[in-house]
Amino acid sequence: MENVESSNALEWKLPDQVMQLHRLQVKKRALQARMNRVRNTDKGSSPLNNSSDNGNFNLKQQTSQKRKNPFVKDDANKVEKNTTLTDLENSNDNTLYELLNISVKRQKTVENTTPASSLNFTSVLAQLENNACVSGIEVPKGEKYVPIDWTLKTKMRFMSPKPFPWNSKLKTSEEASGTTSFVRCLDIGQKETTLDTSPNARFHQCCLVWQHPSLPWLELFPRSAGKVSASLGSNSAIANNQLIRDALYREWCDSFRSLFHLLRARQCPYFYVCTNNFTVLFRAAGICGLSEMHALLTPTTRGFRQALKQEEIEYTMPLKIDYKRPSDPTDSGCETLDSNSSVLILNEEEDEAQDKWLQSLGVENSEIRKINSSQARMILEKESEMDSMKQSLVFVKGVEAQALFNLLINCKSAITTTGALAGVPPTLLAPTAFHGATLKPLKVKESIVRMDKDRFHSLELKGPLLPHILPSLCDMMKSSQLEEFSVSCALLTTTTSFSAAKHGLERIETEDAAKIQQNVFGQENLSDCGFNNILLRHFCNPDPAKIEVVEGLKYSNGLYTLS
Repeated sequence: MENVESSNALEWKLPDQVMQLHRLQVKKRALQARMNRVRNTDKGSSPLNNSSDNGNFNLKQQTSQKRKNPFVKDDANKVEKNTTLTDLENSNDNTLYELLNISVKRQKTVENTTPASSLNFTSVLAQLENNACVSGIEVPKGEKYVPIDWTLKTKMRFMSPKPFPWNSKLKTSEEASGTTSFVRCLDIGQKETTLDTSPNARFHQCCLVWQHPSLPWLELFPRSAGKVSASLGSNSAIANNQLIRDALYREWCDSFRSLFHLLRARQCPYFYVCTNNFTVLFRAAGICGLSEMHALLTPTTRGFRQALKQEEIEYTMPLKIDYKRPSDPTDSGCETLDSNSSVLILNEEEDEAQDKWLQSLGVENSEIRKINSSQARMILEKESEMDSMKQSLVFVKGVEAQALFNLLINCKSAITTTGALAGVPPTLLAPTAFHGATLKPLKVKESIVRMDKDRFHSLELKGPLLPHILPSLCDMMKSSQLEEFSVSCALLTTTTSFSAAKHGLERIETEDAAKIQQNVFGQENLSDCGFNNILLRHFCNPDPAKIEVVEGLKYSNGLYTLS
């Protein structure tokens, strides 16, 4: 044990002893440096060693041999105070807090750094600041496509600071080529043909529509029971003659049936049935990415929805807020008021249970009947709240669309018996030809408008404007190198719910690959519907975000924005 303690005593040294050794080493270094300095001066006096390079080398060697005391506090403070941006960048232990204390004046050196400089906190912060400045710049908002609007329009006006590449004054060849291309569903703008492919001919092709019936002395679009064309007279000849009314109805049934068969065969993308009280939109399978043909009807009343129930036509109401009975916690709230009668009317078992419970409390039968009648009245009022509103829109698909067609073609109430349009069947509008259809041109008017000392070229279209007309005209203007133009639309307000409903109640939540495959499948099946490839791809897109109600649209910088 003594030997161990003695050996430990020899190995361990007291602090005073350590400091003595340290002082001794410092004195030795100082003495060595002094001796080296004397030797260097002696050598420097000789003519062989008087060059400036050797003097610099000896000076560097002298300074390199000196060691700075790391425990001196004043020197450390000076280093911290004199820290520069370059020192921080080259140091290995620089911190974000030190960088933040650098003055703003030194940011110029950061901005001038090249991408080849080393990655450090300073360069990263500079990039973030530059990105923040760039993000502060307003990026133009808009889309590269024209939204699909299923709302029927009565008027459309285009305005541009530059003249349009076409006008309403058509040559004989232009009118003939435009009519031929529309009737035969030819894309004269992209395919080689012997027809006239001028802008006027292509514009005339976009200004045609198929309609049935066509009575020149009556305005059949928009339909209104109380509106008569002031200059064309009344409808007494049809209203007072049963033979004329029957003949009109027979012709209308043939046209309606022909149009529906074209839709089922996917040779017509869509068509409208316009009555005095409601409008129906039939769409072919593949349009909007839906796999089955479908139809939307608006507005509806409780009586019409009851007629659908009686015909066992299943339907949904996409725009209606789901009704949920507070007394039934198991109700999922997914059924609409009219899609399931159990949501609205108490079943017989519940009625009997409630009657027995009220009788047990001593309530008389007369009072029980009053309570039941008041409940039924409240339910009916709840059902009728949405009548003739856009929330009353009805959506059917598949075989139910076929059942709706059968109901409409046999529904005599779709033809009004009073008013200016008494006895006149509903108006059929379509982009493709069908039996009994009449080719109707839109009314086109050109003018020059001055607004705030600015001059604009105006082009106004009036008539039944179908959904494909707006994107077709916008695509023509875009391809004609028009850098800027705007369009305003007059909507048939009773049909805005067609666009508000998007695709109906069906939600497409498949993967992107499945969407693309479904879209391609729909385009292939609708290749003979009369649309060109660009327009067909647009209308078959399954994205509901591409459907909007368009009242105003502006094109600028290659983007379309709603206004």
